[in-house]
Amino acid sequence: MLIVFEQIFILYVFLFLGWFLGKKNLRLNGQTGLLSYLLVNLLLPAKVFGTFSRNFTVSYFRENAFVFLISIGFLLFYHFFSKLLARGLYKEGYMVRMTEYTFTISNYAYMGYALAEGVYGEKGLTDLIVFCIPFSIYTYTVGYVKLTGNGKGFRRAINAMTVCILIGIIFGLAAIPVPAPVQKVLTSASGCVGPMSMLLTGITLSGFSVKDMVLDKKSYIICAIRLLLLPLIIFCLVKWIGFPESIAIPAVFMAAMPTGLNTIVFPKNVGEDPGPGARLAFLSHLGSCITIPIWLSLV
Repeated sequence: MLIVFEQIFILYVFLFLGWFLGKKNLRLNGQTGLLSYLLVNLLLPAKVFGTFSRNFTVSYFRENAFVFLISIGFLLFYHFFSKLLARGLYKEGYMVRMTEYTFTISNYAYMGYALAEGVYGEKGLTDLIVFCIPFSIYTYTVGYVKLTGNGKGFRRAINAMTVCILIGIIFGLAAIPVPAPVQKVLTSASGCVGPMSMLLTGITLSGFSVKDMVLDKKSYIICAIRLLLLPLIIFCLVKWIGFPESIAIPAVFMAAMPTGLNTIVFPKNVGEDPGPGARLAFLSHLGSCITIPIWLSLV
């Protein structure tokens, strides 16, 4: 339990530093595009490739091949359940689509990967990445379309992350050794993911008024569903079915994460209002300081 609090504390220190620096220097908010680009196209792919090339062995695949199929089942559950919840809160339009995305996709990558590695080690990180592959594809296809209304988002399924997952799987299954200097580069890049992702979160949130982010009543309901109801449903489900740890831990872990930054980043790219996404990110990240340790201690 102590290691969970320790890892969360480390990550949230960087989030606060990002928010503080963003408030002190408003020009930093204009650099979030560059930080996001480096994170998504360099640092996260390096972490993913390094993790898969070391851990996705033939024996691991034999033991966990069914995880991918189970994950698709979880994704379908989120997809249809989120539609029911979103339409209970909003009637139509962008807020329905944004809420559906929020209930389906959590901050499993920027925050989750760093936290999973810190709490469970590289094996736990590998389990989480494998479990989240269908969710990654959903994020850059269906999710992108929901948040932008832009059908071209389906082309984003082929990106640095998915390519590095595939190459890492090939290296792991074929037991292709990664040269020591390259391994050191990957390790250094991987170590930057947690701090940079939380700095990016803090700087992004600093561009919005705290007052505006705490006054919307429905945002509290959405965050309660995201941080309490959905993890509870998934926790009860994995316990009832009796899934092994390679599924149970990633499933509950992902469900317990706060809302992701794409509810801000994607709309911002196409001129939609990023305010609702910022409210949810702000409130859910605050609330997750309390809820994440509870869920991880239970699972």
